[in-house]
Amino acid sequence: MLGVMRKMRTEIELSEPQFGELTDLFGISSIVIDNEGAISSINDTAADMLGFKVQELMGTLLMRLVVEGDSAFSQLLLHGPKTNNFEPFDLVLHGRSGRKSAVLVVPVPIDHVDGVASSMMLMLTEKAKRQVSSHTLQHSELELQQFANRLIVAHEVELKRVSSELHDGIGQVLAMIKFMVEDASRRLKQGKLQEGVHILDETVLRLRDAMNDVRRLSSELRPSTLDDLGLIPTVEGHCRKYEDAYDDIKLERNLNVAETEIPMHLKSEIFRIIQEAMNNAAKHARASTVAVSMQNEHGNLILGIRDNGVGFDAKQFAGGHVSQQGIGLRSMRERAESTGGFFSIKSSPGSGTTVEARWKLQSVVMRGTSNGMQSN
Repeated sequence: MLGVMRKMRTEIELSEPQFGELTDLFGISSIVIDNEGAISSINDTAADMLGFKVQELMGTLLMRLVVEGDSAFSQLLLHGPKTNNFEPFDLVLHGRSGRKSAVLVVPVPIDHVDGVASSMMLMLTEKAKRQVSSHTLQHSELELQQFANRLIVAHEVELKRVSSELHDGIGQVLAMIKFMVEDASRRLKQGKLQEGVHILDETVLRLRDAMNDVRRLSSELRPSTLDDLGLIPTVEGHCRKYEDAYDDIKLERNLNVAETEIPMHLKSEIFRIIQEAMNNAAKHARASTVAVSMQNEHGNLILGIRDNGVGFDAKQFAGGHVSQQGIGLRSMRERAESTGGFFSIKSSPGSGTTVEARWKLQSVVMRGTSNGMQSN
């Protein structure tokens, strides 16, 4: 960040007050000194770090505040402007309360006279903050890598499922159709017209089944109704199919949100979370009641799926290792978190399960089309 600011100061013509405001905006301490080391300008961030008001430091020799690093600072004052050597260096400064601040100083020459800098901008960053930022960055990179690895695993599992569907389902049906057509052809060549026609009629039925499987698999990958009609109609359609498939489950739904309130980039992820949670309720939880809700509450889009099934130990999901978490539960969490949402699961043995995901809606109101693709 300091390097970027340094380049901006040398390449963009900004007054000292303007640059002070800019460095304040980025949380960077900046001090302007003349060739004698006296402070001619200082921004609020730097003054706050030292415990002074800006006016109190104007005209003060910066050397008076130096506890350690005076040699490097003296070299900068003596030789920097003449040799055009402005390398970063470390300083320890003391403030009004006696607090010491270890800082990295990045000097930038300004106000040149006859090719020699007559003053310098010093941009300061505290070492403690740099170390914390570095640690935070390393931790974030590790979390990002772990998240990416989990996404890859989830993607591979999904590909394996699709591959199995194609091979065991559609692939076998097509193989059967191939043999039936060959059998029908052979019988027709043998003059067995009635037998050949009967086999072809059966082949048409098998082709119809294969086409239905292709439509089903395509819909599972991404329902076309998401783009054509929107999320709410797609969820309603899925609920109707769910009720047909599981007539022993009472399904409740409360979709109290307008289609235009749902950001387009969330629609597919929300549908997948609903799909996965409802599937878990039927196949694993052995639930008799499932409730799906979605609402806009104080600028938050809240999605909930609740069942009265057998439940499980949610603490294991929250605190366990990745390998101990079900791929379906992980995929729901990652779909929510990868789109900037918050995901939670509440469950205990014998008490059912509640899945909740929430997103902070943007202040931009989506409007103009039924599926919310336009915004103002």
